[in-house]
Amino acid sequence: MDDTPADITQQVTSQIPVASPIVKNPKCVEAGKRIAEKRRQAREAQAKKIAEADEIMANEALRKAQEVAKKAKEAVDPPVENVATPVEASVAAAPTLTTTQWLSIASIIVSLAAIYYKREELKGTIAKIKAPLAKAPTPMAPAKEPVLTAPKKKGIRSMD
Repeated sequence: MDDTPADITQQVTSQIPVASPIVKNPKCVEAGKRIAEKRRQAREAQAKKIAEADEIMANEALRKAQEVAKKAKEAVDPPVENVATPVEASVAAAPTLTTTQWLSIASIIVSLAAIYYKREELKGTIAKIKAPLAKAPTPMAPAKEPVLTAPKKKGIRSMD
C-alpha cells in the first residue's frame, strides 16, 4: 500500500461520453426573432402615441390656462363698450327661433292638450267608479250566483 496521501485537488470526470450539443430548429429560431422584432416595433409605436397624447394634453392645458388668464385680465380691465344704435339694439333683442325649437314648442303644446283630454276622460271614469260605491249594498240582497262557462279546449286551435 501506498502511504502517500491521495491528491484531492483533482476533479473527478465521468467516463460516459458527452452527448452531442442541442441543435435548435432554425425555423423556430427565425420565428422567435420575427416575433421579438414585432413586439419591439409595437412598443415603439405605443411610446410614440403616448408622447403625442401627452403633447396634445399639454397644449390643451396651456390653451385653457391662457383663456383663464385672458378672462381674468378682461375682468380687471373691462373693455370700452361700443354704443349701439336703437335699430341694432332692437334686432339683437329679438332672436329668431330655429325649426327644431318651433317643433319642440309644438310638441309641448300637443302633449299638454293630450293631458287635458286624458284628465277629462279620467274624471268620467272616476265618477263611474264612485257612483256604485255611493250606493251601499243592502244586507238582505241576495248574493250573485257565479256564471258557469264551458272549460276551454286544450290543444291546437284551428285558424278559423
